[in-house]
Amino acid sequence: MTEDLILLSEDKDDIRLLTLNRPKKLNALNSALVGEIVAAVDAAHHDNNVSVIILAGNEKAFSAGADMGEAAERRGDDIEAARRHSIEGGKLYELGSRTDKPIIAAVRGYALGGGCNLAISADMVVSGENAVFGYPELKRGLAATAVGPGLVHRIGPKAAFELLTLAENVPPQRALDLGMINRIVPDDAVVDEAMKMARTLAEFDQPAMRTTKRVFLKSTELSLSQSLDVAREAALSMRKSG
Repeated sequence: MTEDLILLSEDKDDIRLLTLNRPKKLNALNSALVGEIVAAVDAAHHDNNVSVIILAGNEKAFSAGADMGEAAERRGDDIEAARRHSIEGGKLYELGSRTDKPIIAAVRGYALGGGCNLAISADMVVSGENAVFGYPELKRGLAATAVGPGLVHRIGPKAAFELLTLAENVPPQRALDLGMINRIVPDDAVVDEAMKMARTLAEFDQPAMRTTKRVFLKSTELSLSQSLDVAREAALSMRKSG
């Protein structure tokens, strides 16, 4: 039964829609859900019938962040167990770089803490008008550690430090201004807009699309001259392949 599944998967032609399905927990990210999201993206990456991935939540929440109940249960973990858990959880914040296929996040409701990082780890984000972004960790007496690196790399140090330390809710327009999201639409049109964008991406030549994303990802990691070298080799490889 679908209510027993914590991640739903549906193919619409060559677009795979992944929907977080813990509505009673506001899609809080426990270990099981994190593992399923990562595994689902990896599976979509290796599926030749999939061109674009959409990651969505429900009306109330994309994801309200870490599952605090599970976090409380793990307080007795030794350092090595905590490190392994952190490494596994960190895979979620590198989701966009796990595949050279485009990922679009469709956000309605709350996208907080780790849920916010999950959203911005996608290549593009469509937000509802009433979505709420932010990093409330310090207000909860927690250090904003795991969420920090991904935010800094996405929007830069000044803005990231503000969001992490003031722990204020971020409305969609502010998120758009900061470069956290790409588009704002009515709440009931979020998934439809993401599907529209995905169909546009799916219509392009897929080797060209995937090569574009690979060069883009390298360009976020390397210097300009190194990035130009990568771009040049990618263009030559595309020429050789016809």
